[in-house]
Amino acid sequence: MHRRTFLARTGAALGAAALGPAAAGAGQGATSTSRTSRQWTARTSGRIIVIGAGAFGGWTALHLAESGMEVVLVDAYGAGSARATSGGDSRGLRFAYGDRRMYTEMAIQAKTRWEDRQTQWETGLMLTTGRISLYPESTPALETIQDVLVEAGAEFELLTPEEIQRRWPQMTVEGVEVGLFEPGATAIRANTACRLIARKVEEAGGTLKIGQVEPPRGEGILPGVQLREGGELHGDAFVFACGSWLPALFPELLGDRISVPRRDVFFFGPPAGDPRFSFPHLPNFSEGSQSVYGFPDLDGFGFKVAPFGGLDPFDPDRDERVPAAHWLQRARRYLALRFPGIMDQPLVHSRVCQLENTDDDHFIIDRHPAWENVWIAGGGSGHAFKHGPILGEIVATRVQGQDMVPEWSPHWAL
Repeated sequence: MHRRTFLARTGAALGAAALGPAAAGAGQGATSTSRTSRQWTARTSGRIIVIGAGAFGGWTALHLAESGMEVVLVDAYGAGSARATSGGDSRGLRFAYGDRRMYTEMAIQAKTRWEDRQTQWETGLMLTTGRISLYPESTPALETIQDVLVEAGAEFELLTPEEIQRRWPQMTVEGVEVGLFEPGATAIRANTACRLIARKVEEAGGTLKIGQVEPPRGEGILPGVQLREGGELHGDAFVFACGSWLPALFPELLGDRISVPRRDVFFFGPPAGDPRFSFPHLPNFSEGSQSVYGFPDLDGFGFKVAPFGGLDPFDPDRDERVPAAHWLQRARRYLALRFPGIMDQPLVHSRVCQLENTDDDHFIIDRHPAWENVWIAGGGSGHAFKHGPILGEIVATRVQGQDMVPEWSPHWAL
């Protein structure tokens, strides 16, 4: 589907959703829904409980609240928590997604939505850093990426090693044959965004609550969820958008579908008086052959290096967030290879977070098979945060009985 078609369909679906479930299902252009969906939307009064205030949950709650629904956004630790997958200092927005054009189109539209919200809220959430992806050779897969970017209208450049070093002399190019530069790629202030979105849910009439939800029991219509601290939240519909906690809440459904590996992230202090390793003098970077990605120093947090590839399972509630020595060594080896001017600088900050990876790296957005009023939204697989504004609209409109992009839904099905 072309970007123009996607934008038109998105706008049409949102216009219908804003009028409420009945209007969303009316007219020749309405997407047909299941019998249970029609029954549920016809009898619900519109109290929606959204569990999880991260990339999926926060934006879903905001779109539901802005459309006039009664929304309760509940999170075990609060929006932007250090335990959350979405709670870090920065997340990247890129457009290259191999042959998965749907995510390229989503990222293009998501950036526009991020920019609109940034203007609306008068808060700086994004930094246009650009992004350079380094490759040891040109491959058919890289050609496919270029084809998709061209078709989607995303700007990019192919750079030789000499051009890379000319633009960013602080970066070495040993073993690099080509670089794919996306000038429109950005860094998003993730923690700031999560907390701000939660506040905007309140301003739109929603309610925020700190509480940990117990695994639901039964089938058919879920009347409410129990809180571990005591009490119950009743609602007409429930959206479980709690990231790394989803497999524990639904072990039979998601235990084999979503894994939760740890990720060690390191921040090194730039040399005194040397701005070369800070924004805007260096773009975000990634190198698949080295299994590393990173960011220049943003807002004084330090030069970010994130080696990846480990599959050690992680418990987001109980595991201590102490970085592992072998991952720190990996990060320093990469600095020695690509950024020797910072290789001897001290580690000033580190984070241990986690991902929730699906078995195919696609998101999960679908109704729970046992409850007709329960939705699952998650499986971010390391790339959900950038899509947040679009994902929230997609989940919100599906809960309200409409499907924005029905041809994509099979990819996200349980």
